[in-house]
Amino acid sequence: MIRLWNFKNHVSKLKYLFFVYFLIIVFSSLILWSPISQVQTETQISYIDSVFTTASAFSDTGLVVKDTFKHWNDLGQAVIAILILSGGIGIFALKFFFINYLFGHKTSSFNEMKLLQTERGGTDNTKTTRLIISSVKFIFFNIFIFSIILTIYFFYAEPRHTEAMKEFLKPGKDYINPQGNFLLSLKFGIFHTISAINNAGFDIISNASLMPYYQNYELQIIFIILLIIGGIGYPAIYDIASYIKHKYRRNKEKFRFSLFTKVSLTAYTLIFVLGFIPSIIFESSSQDPFSLWNQYYIPTNASETNVDVYVKWFKEGQNLQNIPTAIKPYIDKGYIYGSNWDKSFAVIFTTFSTRSAGFATINLKHLTSGTTFIYIIMMVIGSAPASTGGGIRTTTAALIIMSMIRILFGLPRVRMFKRAINKDTVNMASQILAIAVMILIIASLILSSSFDTYGGQIHTYSQSGNANNAYTIDNIIFEVASAFGTTGLSSGITKDLNIASKIALILVMFIGQFGISSTLLVWKRKNNYKRTYEYVDGDFAIG
Repeated sequence: MIRLWNFKNHVSKLKYLFFVYFLIIVFSSLILWSPISQVQTETQISYIDSVFTTASAFSDTGLVVKDTFKHWNDLGQAVIAILILSGGIGIFALKFFFINYLFGHKTSSFNEMKLLQTERGGTDNTKTTRLIISSVKFIFFNIFIFSIILTIYFFYAEPRHTEAMKEFLKPGKDYINPQGNFLLSLKFGIFHTISAINNAGFDIISNASLMPYYQNYELQIIFIILLIIGGIGYPAIYDIASYIKHKYRRNKEKFRFSLFTKVSLTAYTLIFVLGFIPSIIFESSSQDPFSLWNQYYIPTNASETNVDVYVKWFKEGQNLQNIPTAIKPYIDKGYIYGSNWDKSFAVIFTTFSTRSAGFATINLKHLTSGTTFIYIIMMVIGSAPASTGGGIRTTTAALIIMSMIRILFGLPRVRMFKRAINKDTVNMASQILAIAVMILIIASLILSSSFDTYGGQIHTYSQSGNANNAYTIDNIIFEVASAFGTTGLSSGITKDLNIASKIALILVMFIGQFGISSTLLVWKRKNNYKRTYEYVDGDFAIG
């Protein structure tokens, strides 16, 4: 204990935080690896898979190698929910809230304050404790309220989806319907509220995320509200709560939002709009017979001949009066994703979900290349700093764009909301983007080793010859971006990754949640004062 205390006092706050997070992942992964956390009829998983699941839950990502609803028993699902909650809110934020606030331990050391600020508190030392208390209270209040709402909803609501989806979504096998079962509805309500408000993407509904509730728009709107609450950041939550109190008390003074809140909320909104508009254009104008907008129900195990017949019929005008006999049973089921309204709302929900959320109502493999590229960018950006999400963060993206505008218009400084931004912060934003791109490239190369062309389990068209069941490098990059943004969206390749690829994604998820700047500072050396001289300046041309 004495050595641990000395270790705590002699290392940086970031290294101590990193060390505690590492211990939590190791300890929790051992619990999930144990048979007591798994359904005994299921095949027991390897330790690397339990570490992957633990890292995914604690980083609030949502990528899984085993179906959460089927493989883990109540204990395993409870452990995952606790990891999601503690990873989203923050271990030290939770500890401070319960011990210092609820149980009346009012004194806090300087080290404790620095840990809180490092983990979730933003940059203002003077209001760190108030920010943590207000934000955690707000989150727990919403968890309580929305758990009740979702419990009632799951108890009474029937999962609604298209006729075509009924072919591959079988109740009891592919998804669980809690309708009419209060205890199951209660478990669903609590688990999915925790998962959604922490932007985790874990679900205990099905092997296809929220697809069984594809046409339950009211449920998806509830999820969107929870995703926004968890994605805007603690400082923004604190400001919003303070604004509500200010209005309630009818103070005459004008309330002023912090610069962080203004930038965070503006960036969050603009990124959604700029992501949704081109996505809906790409999808609705697609001529691909296997895209979201055009896909009829074609089984993944359909013969190559039937797939070719379908493609030919589609390209010849989709004459419903002259459907080839071989594919008529498929076409009669209609479009997989229903009406144009159904598809449009699916794009809206998925666009929101790319903001570190991870819930899906569609098979993401059916997205066009253009939309996939847009979603990759959005997942890399992620959510706000000091939020439950990951990525380079919305404020970083805003700074990079404003820095480009500064260069184009010859402005002396980056200015936002009548404030000049610190030059070091602007430079750091560019460095974060450069490192993020490097991480994406390296991790994508590692994951490419999982393709069947290199002896892996992920099918490619060159090996399988089936375009309906083949994956490309786009899907690999999408998976890595999802891990980095702690999003959890997947086109379906996670379960087929090899060990090296899983380890790479674990590291990417951890970096995405911890933040690039924080990860770099963990390994930063103390200033070296041994060299007392400096070289003459040099210069050369760059791009």
